[in-house]
Amino acid sequence: MSASYALFVTLGLLAAAAVRRIEVRRLGYDHSPGHTFVGLFALAGAALGAKFGMILFVGPEALRSLGLAALTFDFTGKTVVGGIAGGYLGVELGKRLVGVKHSTGDAFAVALPLAQAFGRVGCWFNGCCFGVPTSLPMGRLAAGTHPTQLYEAALDLGLAAAIWSIRQQPRPAGHLFRLTLIGYACIRFAMEPIRGDQGWLLGPLTAVQWVCLGAIVGFGLSLRRSPPLPTS
Repeated sequence: MSASYALFVTLGLLAAAAVRRIEVRRLGYDHSPGHTFVGLFALAGAALGAKFGMILFVGPEALRSLGLAALTFDFTGKTVVGGIAGGYLGVELGKRLVGVKHSTGDAFAVALPLAQAFGRVGCWFNGCCFGVPTSLPMGRLAAGTHPTQLYEAALDLGLAAAIWSIRQQPRPAGHLFRLTLIGYACIRFAMEPIRGDQGWLLGPLTAVQWVCLGAIVGFGLSLRRSPPLPTS
């Protein structure tokens, strides 16, 4: 792991924490008892999920070795898809334990893609997560391969900017975060064919693409089922 990678990951976490703090105050979550506890569960769930998410890339044979690797909180051997899923489950578990009834995800809606953008730039400096070979001009940035890290960083920043621009529009609690998850799932689904670390195939799609497709459909349906906002 290079120092530049650690630097960008740290910058991403700091930027995300600052944005989340702004959103927590805007949404009034800071007045809710146990809210900080839920955030800690999100962090722990994301760290564990990022490790176990490697199974989507390496395959089922990775399960045994990842059992111990999941207990290490380093910057290696992790996946964003697994981290997001683990963080989501961590939040839900934390909310149940402390009795938080309302949705808390909207505070992460902008912070999540913002942190991911920093992390992907770090991947590029670290020399990891390159895409498949290409003869296109952008291949010069990544030793003849698609600079998928930079592609995704740009798309993540675009997603963060889009969510930021609509965050104050009236909508049911939790909608903003679901829109972020759908947006990132679309980005990752589209990026998968040109990534150099594609996971094992399940039919016509990779395991990661199936997870992303499930997230798009599942969260999309949840948006439609949400109760309408009260009218004045």
